[in-house]
Amino acid sequence: MHKIVLTITLLLWTLTSFSQREKGSWQDYLSFSDATKIAVSPTKVYCATTGGLMYYDLEDNSVNRFSGAMQLSDFGIKTIAYNNENNVLVIAYNNCNIDLVYNNKVQNLPDIKRKQIAGKNINNISFYENEAYLSCSFGIVALNLQKMEVKDTYIIGENGAFLNVNDTDSDADYLYAATNTGVFRADKNNSNLLDYNSWSPIENIPRNTEKFNLLVNHGGKIIANYTPEQWYSDEMYMLNGDVWEPHPAQIRYAFDMQSNGQFLVIASREAVFVVDNNNRVATKIDSYQLGDQLISPINPRSAGITNDGSVWIADSKNSLIKVSGGKFEAVKLPGPLDNKVYSLLQNKSDLWVAPGNQRSWERPTFQRYRNNTWQHFTKNEIPELDGFFNILSIAVNPADENHFYVASWGGGLLEFKNDAFVERYTNHNSPLETALPQEPDEPYVRIGGMDFDSEGNLWITNSEVAKVLLKLTPEGKWETFSLPDVANRFNIGEVLVTQNDDKWVVVPRGNDAYVVDKSGTAKKRLLVTSYFNNGQQEIFNRMNDIYSIAEDLDGAIWMGTSMGVAVYNNPHRIWDSETFYATQPSLDLGDGLYHPLLESETVTAIAVDGANRKWLGTSNSGVYLVSKSGEKEVLHFTTENSPLISNNITDIAINQNTGEVFFGTSEGLISYQGEAISGKKAFTDVYVYPNPVRETWDGPVTITGLMEDTDVKITDISGNLVHQGTSLGGQAVWDGKNLNGNRVRTGVYLIFCSDKYGENTHIEKLLFIH
Repeated sequence: MHKIVLTITLLLWTLTSFSQREKGSWQDYLSFSDATKIAVSPTKVYCATTGGLMYYDLEDNSVNRFSGAMQLSDFGIKTIAYNNENNVLVIAYNNCNIDLVYNNKVQNLPDIKRKQIAGKNINNISFYENEAYLSCSFGIVALNLQKMEVKDTYIIGENGAFLNVNDTDSDADYLYAATNTGVFRADKNNSNLLDYNSWSPIENIPRNTEKFNLLVNHGGKIIANYTPEQWYSDEMYMLNGDVWEPHPAQIRYAFDMQSNGQFLVIASREAVFVVDNNNRVATKIDSYQLGDQLISPINPRSAGITNDGSVWIADSKNSLIKVSGGKFEAVKLPGPLDNKVYSLLQNKSDLWVAPGNQRSWERPTFQRYRNNTWQHFTKNEIPELDGFFNILSIAVNPADENHFYVASWGGGLLEFKNDAFVERYTNHNSPLETALPQEPDEPYVRIGGMDFDSEGNLWITNSEVAKVLLKLTPEGKWETFSLPDVANRFNIGEVLVTQNDDKWVVVPRGNDAYVVDKSGTAKKRLLVTSYFNNGQQEIFNRMNDIYSIAEDLDGAIWMGTSMGVAVYNNPHRIWDSETFYATQPSLDLGDGLYHPLLESETVTAIAVDGANRKWLGTSNSGVYLVSKSGEKEVLHFTTENSPLISNNITDIAINQNTGEVFFGTSEGLISYQGEAISGKKAFTDVYVYPNPVRETWDGPVTITGLMEDTDVKITDISGNLVHQGTSLGGQAVWDGKNLNGNRVRTGVYLIFCSDKYGENTHIEKLLFIH
């Protein structure tokens, strides 16, 4: 029997409509498919994944999640463990932050995170009575679970040196530590554990000076796992009296070992073993029968067992698996396939995500987020998505949102209609060329970018070939274009089709850009250089290493480079000027000096919101929001000051209808609810929410459906002005306060809207309850 558990009780608020998404709020869109660690409590089975923490409630059979830094204190869980005596879940993060979770309440202990120790890491967690022992790269940290504080740190290496401790456990007399140089122990009842002299290596265990990675107390006996970190070469030893005896010989690798007193569960390579108190293998699980699908091999990383004998497996590809009475259940949360984001495309209400890249081998998948639901495109649904790698981007036909193209770095161009595969274009059936000319029959076609022009033509870049730019017409006809300066030997990146149908082609990795006019006849190699002259100094800055490109609402071209941002404010002038320079926006810090925008940052992503402001993603400094011109920094989000899950931003996309800003990062996808949406052409769909504003509401009042840069004035019924401002694109936000900064009184208020030319007006009414 196969049962997909779909009962979802999200601990994060559920977003059922746009109006419920609060301005400035965050929402993560993370995958829980890659499970890494199990922790069993009497009422819950906790499962750590690369996307966060989920749990299965044994009492009501529901699947639940904790949502990243909105509920927990951090992202990137390294390991977890549950202590029954204190009813606490201990969470250790990759950055050494610690959370203690008591009845879904979180107590953060950032002590280890703050320690200045090079290469610090937390490898494992064990318990003894009211203490948790954290096995760290420098020693052992003891936590007092009742006082919720760090008790001690044990540095156990020779002469008090740091020693990498992989795991700890204890019996009635000793605390044991598995290290890279054997197993150590200390008498926990009679010795000072703070004194490194109290810790001595165990000499009578086989492999006594080599790496041991796991320890477990099963049935009152200590079991240690030796690992040379080679395939199927681990060895387990059990302490029987004073003698270390070999444990079941067929278990030759261990990711994780957990005991519930009656059974020891070992997650091995491609198998899970259940060992009884007689040290015999009672059960071996090496496949899952999920409905009519047999999954083999499996990918366990951790496993535990509940009191009813059910085995729970954290699988790196299949999330959480329950095995009970020979039946298998896949316990899943809805979400993305994985947390890999190379590029994002927002098309109306649809968000498209592509995971591929140009430097490794990612399976050819992509996905779409529509109406709060993820749809995955994989070879399971579409067999043609096989035999190649690295899907880089998606382009949707502006005339038909159900007709889209998919670019692959090595697999050519794929066409879809109504979510069904139509055709794959390679060197065999199109003018596209292979990047392996010495193997002309090999369909290794590298597509770097795509974009549609105003006539419905799809423009495509083809790397490392003679004709690097191609056009596919709506009728299915092809045309090729040669860009001689970059033919045959360069990777060709994005192609941006501008408002006037010029094509701006990025030639990444220090090779500038190419511009091609609407007809494809005029071409110019653009050596990206910014120019500054204030009458006192003249600065030329070569900025040829381009990572991103976008066109703003005024038609200016913004380029993200390894030296900040280059802007071409009048891009049509490229055809009239022999030397065509960019500007580098300068932040206005009030000191009269030139401060080039993000001059020391690599700008990996650019997106323009409905107010023509720019969201700029960087490779290691998070995300910036700057004003239209780039002269003012509006916001700066990092992992340190916000729920942003990584400072390495891969792409940014904006839902111009809702203002939601999506950040693709090296750790996954997250969004921020912005204030700006695209402006409307008329005041035909203006509405205000909430309306009425009740006395319990302390959030902002939003006026949406406005024209771009609408002048908004709010007065009381007597005509007294309480607020005045300008919309951000098609939306304005009011904090409910008057010009003196006080919350307005109960009454009816009038909202007067006028476009920036004063030609179109509109009035809305709002009931405000103090």
